Amino acid sequence: MRKYDSDITRRDFVKGTLIGSGAMLLSMPAPNTAMARPGDTPAQHHAETVHPWDGYAGVGDYARANGNTESTTSAAHLIRDKQIDGILRGAVDTGEAYDLVIIGGGFAGLSAARTFLKESRPGQTCLILENHALPGGEAKRNEFIVDGYKITGPQGSNLTVVPAVKGDWYDELFNDLEIPRHPEFQTLEGYKGELRLSPTNYLPMLGIAEQAASAGYFFDKETFGLEESYWDVDSSQNAYASTAFSAAEKADLKRLREGTGVNKAGDDWSQWLDSITYREYLEDILHIQPRVIKLLSITLSTTSGMGCDAISARYAMMSALPGFDKGFGDKSLYRVPSDDKEVAGIFSFPGGNDAIYRLMLKKVLPNAISGGTRFAEIHDSAYRFDNFDNPGNPVRIRLNATAVRVEHDGAPARAKSVTVYYQKDGKVYRVRAQGAVSAIGGWVNKHIIQDLPGEYEDAFGQMVYGSNMIVNVALRNWKPMAKLGVSACHFFTDNGLGGFCNIRRPLVFGDNQPPLNPEKPVVLTFYAGFTKPGLPAKEQAAAIRWELMSKSYADIEASVRRQLTTMFGPLGFDDEKDIAGIIVNRWGHSYVAAVPGLFHGNDGKPALQQVITRPFGRIAFGHSEHKGIQEWFGAVEHGERAALQVMEIINT
Repeated sequence: MRKYDSDITRRDFVKGTLIGSGAMLLSMPAPNTAMARPGDTPAQHHAETVHPWDGYAGVGDYARANGNTESTTSAAHLIRDKQIDGILRGAVDTGEAYDLVIIGGGFAGLSAARTFLKESRPGQTCLILENHALPGGEAKRNEFIVDGYKITGPQGSNLTVVPAVKGDWYDELFNDLEIPRHPEFQTLEGYKGELRLSPTNYLPMLGIAEQAASAGYFFDKETFGLEESYWDVDSSQNAYASTAFSAAEKADLKRLREGTGVNKAGDDWSQWLDSITYREYLEDILHIQPRVIKLLSITLSTTSGMGCDAISARYAMMSALPGFDKGFGDKSLYRVPSDDKEVAGIFSFPGGNDAIYRLMLKKVLPNAISGGTRFAEIHDSAYRFDNFDNPGNPVRIRLNATAVRVEHDGAPARAKSVTVYYQKDGKVYRVRAQGAVSAIGGWVNKHIIQDLPGEYEDAFGQMVYGSNMIVNVALRNWKPMAKLGVSACHFFTDNGLGGFCNIRRPLVFGDNQPPLNPEKPVVLTFYAGFTKPGLPAKEQAAAIRWELMSKSYADIEASVRRQLTTMFGPLGFDDEKDIAGIIVNRWGHSYVAAVPGLFHGNDGKPALQQVITRPFGRIAFGHSEHKGIQEWFGAVEHGERAALQVMEIINT
């Protein structure tokens, strides 16, 4: 087990945390005075500047790339607020000409680059423009060093499902990237008795495999009108008998867990489910109690960015929400039988899907990560930022570069090239290319792609985007949870933290051997969605995004400390002593919200995917949102598809 000499210093900790008072906010700089200096690596920037909106961001390469940081959000808002035209006149021509420019360095963009390398001819070149300080999209990690141990949590994208079919494209992808299929998990030490830890955050959170974790339900006296708050452990395993729910609510929860469903459309069930919201299905078809619907809405918001009165029942089925076990010909990829104790083939790497992203990056840009090609080396070695934008590479990645305008050089149908403008270090530059792949979301495409035909504008304009927040808490120990006998926690207070947090069972590989012992440090992760029931979908999305973005780091940290103290204070938890650090990852457009009609279309119009997956001139669009359910493998699939479309045009 590797131990590290460095630790979270008191100075770093004070710069990034509330310390229970909030007084530090009085002297914090204005938003634009705390941004990174040109040329700073994330780690260098972390040591000197912490924006109050961002807060503490951990250690290592990922220390200045936690979610949508203030600097990336400010740059994006220039586009949203139509402030680009004025600064384009001073754009600097870099003199560069590429065969392909890819906008966005997440899974979709990197997949497009991987496809470019396969399809390109000798001498052809590609540039990726990435607006963050670190590539990866939502597939990044947070790292802490606590009491000499490196511990890690996910920023967002965070689930690996081992291929079930040999020989298909997904199986071949695992083979090509050498993604581990049967990882070893750490053994629990220092605890007598049974204490289950899930290999993922999602399985117990969604209730689809709560048998994988020792889950505790915390019933607070304020929400439930109790004389005293109390815990009930393994409620779902015990048919919710000792919970504070009403008899009718318990019956509904039990019925949903055991499997239920009503198909009123026969073979047309998919289009029918896509025409109604999940709330309508639960309320009108299954007759579920209102408070149970509210709980499911909070859960759905973590996987879709919005609640069940906005999201279609079709999406709820795809993402493993309950109520569809009977009467339908399709099952979610993530549905796990309640008697499956092992939950094999579904797990998370320490930092989530950033492990897979790094494997792909090593294939596309071998010198971007130091060390060899073994999984442990690729996972744990440092980024080599000096090699990202090296002129000698057939694929280059330019960080902190926000694309602000993309246009054909002439009429789109006849143009032989495109020009891409991007902002970096406060200046605007332009490059030219034979074609472009826009591997970013529609909320940006509709602003930066010039002269879009009406059908594209309409499709991008129809899209609704939900928000999400992931908070990783570094604990010096988790003895209070072990004393209670839980690794996963459900709670019901309306505190802006969602309703769930848990400790995952860590993997074992290489020198990255975090301990699994209640006496030792661990990462506790909150996945927090937001709901605004009663508003139309777009208004909900705007209200949710405002709530996420308007919260200060101090507000969120105070909520975390208060929630953990409320739940575990009586068991000996002391937030001042037991919390070593808190990192907040905000994702303002974390999901394309699958409102009714996303998959099959509304009012006779084609489904949105049928429009936006077609190239526009020399520009193609590829993003995880095009699959409807946003997962890393969907991003890979559509990034590849978009690159193939453009390469066919370029090489014809």
